[in-house]
Formats: sequence, C-alpha cells, structure tokens
Amino acid sequence: MTEHWDQQRERGTPFMMYLLVKTALLCGRHVVRVVLWPIVGYFLLTSPASVRASRHALARLLRRPARYADVLRHFYSYAACALDRVLLLCGRNPRLQVSIHQPPELPNTVKRGGCVLLVSHMGSVEVMRSVEVLRTVKVADHDLQVSVLMDLQAGRKFFGLMKRFNPRLDMNIIDAGMRGPQLVLALKAELDAGRVVGIAADRARADERSIEVEFAGGKARVPEGPWLLAAACKVPILLGFCLYQGGNRYAAHFEVFSDRLELPRDTRAAALQAVAQRYAQRLEHYACSAPYNWFNFYEYWPSDMAKP
Repeated sequence: MTEHWDQQRERGTPFMMYLLVKTALLCGRHVVRVVLWPIVGYFLLTSPASVRASRHALARLLRRPARYADVLRHFYSYAACALDRVLLLCGRNPRLQVSIHQPPELPNTVKRGGCVLLVSHMGSVEVMRSVEVLRTVKVADHDLQVSVLMDLQAGRKFFGLMKRFNPRLDMNIIDAGMRGPQLVLALKAELDAGRVVGIAADRARADERSIEVEFAGGKARVPEGPWLLAAACKVPILLGFCLYQGGNRYAAHFEVFSDRLELPRDTRAAALQAVAQRYAQRLEHYACSAPYNWFNFYEYWPSDMAKP
C-alpha cells in the first residue's frame, strides 16, 4: 500500500536537486531533457509503490491493462513537466508553444473581479499561469493576476532551492500550511482584490473534509474546501487544465464552471455532492484524453489498494 500523498517524503538529496537545476539554467532545457531518461529509470527501479499506482491509474484512464512502456512514458511526462516548472519558477523562459482553448465568456468573467481557478495535478499549473498564457486570457488592458495555493512545508526542500535562484518566488503563492481562519482570510483578501486564486481540487488531505465521487470507474475523494470558499465569497469558479503534448508543446484549457455557486443551507450536502461530481466528470474527461498527464502517484482509488 502506498502512503497517502500528503505523507510521502520528498525524493532526492539537496545537492542532486541543486545540480539538476543549475545544469538546466546553464545548459538549457534541451540538454537536461536528454539526462531525464536515466533519472526516470532510477525512479522506476526505486519507487515500486509509485510504479504500482501509475499502472493502476493508467489502466483506468487508458481502459486497458497498462504496459511497462506506458509507465515509462508516464514517468517521463512527469519529469518533462517538472523540468519546465523548475525553469518557470526560476524566472526563465523555456520557449514553450502553448495553444489556448477558452470559451468566449471567460475574459469578461475574469474582468468582473476575483475568481477561484480550480486546477489539478495534471500537466503543468506553472505553464498555465505563465505570462504568455495570461496575456492571451486577459481583456484589453486588464492584467490577469493568479495567486496559487501551495503547501510550501510539504515541498520545503524544493521551494527552498527555488528561492535560491528566484528570491521573488513566493510572490503570488499562498501557503496552504497556514490552515484554519488565517488561511481563509488570506484567500478572501486575494479574491476581494480581484485576483484569480488557483486551488488544486483533485485530491484531499488525509485530515481534511472531502466528498466521495465517481471517477474513472471507481470511487475517489476530492476536497470540500474549494467549493465552500467559492460559495462563501460569491465568486465565479473557473477550471484550468494545461496538458503536456510532447516536446515543447502544451495545451491550456479553461472553462467557466459556475458564475456563482449557491449552496442552500437545508440542502448543502446534496448540493456539494452534485457540484463535486460535476467537477469529477470534467476531470475525468481531461484525464482520459491525456492519461500520461495524470500526476497523482499514489493509490488515488482506495479500491486499487487491494489489487496485486
């Protein structure tokens, strides 16, 4: 059985992480992509629980048994996205080609004020909130600003290293480690300022309230918090998926999920269940269309834990 995702430890020594990042910054993206293959091979050999989770997830999303080549491609896609994420967090431009897909009403929805942008552990959130993408989404001279909720404590080694290369890294990042009323107030302040707040909605912590949904032929749990926040702040909900397509190509997909989420007190549980299930259907749509972008390397479906 794999550990729950928020109990997994960071892999890699600080020196090796530093060496990889430094090489990427000095030699460029194309050089480091070559050495990703032995790195991926190492993790395949030393991470049996993650390999097992990958195989189970791919079998559901591909709707066929996952081969070893599928798992290899899955791990490499994750490594390629991680490399681009490092370059973007360090303030570098990896010269990516990003096709943007958005409904006509999206720019006006964003221009009206604060929005919650629900993201997931698929593809690259960093590419989606890169300057080039946000310039395309914005309306006229309205600057689209995105703050992202991240647990800096969970990835403290990684973020500590990134700050060495980019001291301004924590700008536009809200630390999920605050928790409780302090976190809610920080999120509300961002929304009241008219910013877009990105929150991962595809996986729940072991200690947070969650909702069970039907997803890819099984039962999974998603967090309750993003829906309660959007309803309490009376702001629109957007969905964002930025999918890696190989090489330097990504496709950023945006959707307007709700102009204003209503959760009546007397039917709140049923309303939460309905909205979470609708989100799970959209998540499943993108996960099945780009299964190698699924970067939840733990037993996402509890029923899979019993499988060999």
